[in-house]
Amino acid sequence: MTDLPNMPSFESLALKPEQRCNKVFNAIIKTLLHNRNQWMTAMQLVEDCRKLDLAQLRGNTPRATIQGAISTGLSTARSLKVEPPIEKYKATYGVCYRISLKLFPKDSEVIALMDTNPPPDNVNQNPPVRKPRPKARKLTYTKKRTQTQAKKKKPPPKKPPIRKITKTKGTSKSRQQLYEYTSESDSEESDSDESESDDSETDESDTDSSDEQPSRKRVAKYHSTSDSTSESESDSSESDISMDTSQQDTNDTLQNEIDDFNSSLCTTNEPSNFEINLSIGPTSFAVAQEIGYSYARFRHQGNMRCPKTNCEDSYSIKDLKNSDGSFLCRLFCLADGHGGPGCSAFLTTKIPDCLENMLCQYDYSQLDDQEVQDKFREDITLLIKKLDDEYLDAKREEYRKWQVLDNIVEPVDDGATLVINLFFGEWFININVGDSRTLVGCKTDNKWMVEFSSEDHKPYLERLALQIYSNGGVFVDNQDKPIKFDPFPQDRNVRTNLKNARIRLQTADNDLGVPYKNNNGIHFSLNVAATCGDLLFKLNPSKPVISCMPDIFFEKLGPFTEYSGNRFMLMSSDGLFDHLYSNKAEMQNQIIATCIGQQLDAGCQLKKIVAHLCNREGDRVLFENTLQEYDDCTCILVLM
Repeated sequence: MTDLPNMPSFESLALKPEQRCNKVFNAIIKTLLHNRNQWMTAMQLVEDCRKLDLAQLRGNTPRATIQGAISTGLSTARSLKVEPPIEKYKATYGVCYRISLKLFPKDSEVIALMDTNPPPDNVNQNPPVRKPRPKARKLTYTKKRTQTQAKKKKPPPKKPPIRKITKTKGTSKSRQQLYEYTSESDSEESDSDESESDDSETDESDTDSSDEQPSRKRVAKYHSTSDSTSESESDSSESDISMDTSQQDTNDTLQNEIDDFNSSLCTTNEPSNFEINLSIGPTSFAVAQEIGYSYARFRHQGNMRCPKTNCEDSYSIKDLKNSDGSFLCRLFCLADGHGGPGCSAFLTTKIPDCLENMLCQYDYSQLDDQEVQDKFREDITLLIKKLDDEYLDAKREEYRKWQVLDNIVEPVDDGATLVINLFFGEWFININVGDSRTLVGCKTDNKWMVEFSSEDHKPYLERLALQIYSNGGVFVDNQDKPIKFDPFPQDRNVRTNLKNARIRLQTADNDLGVPYKNNNGIHFSLNVAATCGDLLFKLNPSKPVISCMPDIFFEKLGPFTEYSGNRFMLMSSDGLFDHLYSNKAEMQNQIIATCIGQQLDAGCQLKKIVAHLCNREGDRVLFENTLQEYDDCTCILVLM
């Protein structure tokens, strides 16, 4: 191959944000760029990915991990209707891969010099040494075998059972559902590329995996034979689904089963479940909430989900009314608790009545006046501060009684983030404390873009870091080691060295007996820089280490008319965003906006969309799939 100058960077390739979410796929692309985009087999990619330290390919089937990532990349490209990112060529020694030339910048010198011919079969590509696949492996599990065959041939390795469920509704045609366990990294090159799979590519590690534990991911593949929408009879508590919004028929069938798959952990609600006026304001919305869970740490315990005792997320949707009983405002409120559910429940219970009393003093037609907006901000800030003080005072009293009286359970020092969205006349008002998030997506030029997103209150924000430090806070890493902090103001919005910082106290001894260390002697810390509650960080009311100061945003939407299908509002706890592959807020927002927009274009019901978002193991394109623990997740989707 000609020596290619000036290979383009990974960032310059024509890849969509959704395609850059898969870490292993990114490592493959970077490896091919490093090797001048030469044709490489899966095992060669495994070796170079490890040498370059681009991906941790562990387990007994790293080759399958590479193939699965490539297959996912091709499937994502098809769903986005863009050029395939990877070219494949089936040689005698195995399938070879390289980056599609259509991804390179058009003005790149590489395109003209790149070898367009496939790799010659007589070139030694250093294929791994493999033992021949036993013929018994080719037998399907539904094929009958005679006793003579069973004696001559060893049985195939044990695999998790495949079961077919056929259910009919009345006399209508049936729809078959095929459920099969797949390994976490095994998403073989299927879909439209199944004809290119090569039996000779399977190495010894594939044939010796019978003792491996089946992954906790169970993929549901639907084979629709009619328009029937009969319900699934599968075990819903341990299942996940994989959906493709580019095919509406399959999408509709798939979406009708989401509630069944998550029935034990995920709940959904629609407008009819709330006491609201269905003729006023945004009446198209849905809510989904999934209780946090973890997986057993020992293999013998299987892949059973272990849900938390309590969901610490709490939300409220209510119509606020004038003194004469007429409609005043629609309220969407969400609080994400930590340490316990007490503070989040307190906020969502108290806020509707408090806001109703406050908003009765305002006329939404006057919000164009900047002075009225400033007064509104001041009143909202005082209201949240008053509720925060009320909850903290109650906690102080609990700790005082606990120190004096016997037989009293030790109080729990908990807190919560808070996000409020108001539809007040022609105005949309966002109020945010903490790292729960609101984003507004809109459709322009047939593309779904982020119109507005709230800012997470994180320790790295300059406007919060100085206050935290000056009031007695210390920034530490995940191992509780202090991070050096410059106490002088910086001419920038973000302190990069605090990107993953947590906050704890310099001195934490207190007369109330509020604990500040866990049983292992590690200081309690938070990774959010604004909350309600959290008495430990507000022991000194005049100098709280963490405040409850909200960000408040106004946008005039105009009068509500029939939904036109080009704008939505999503509010969610961090249980959604923290589990995405991407960890940058701007990219996270765009990925979610595109995901929701595509499903809206495909005609999905809102409750199916929010259930899909909360089912974070059901979409391997968006979410991490190697985690052992999942936080509570609440999503509220509103069409505007």
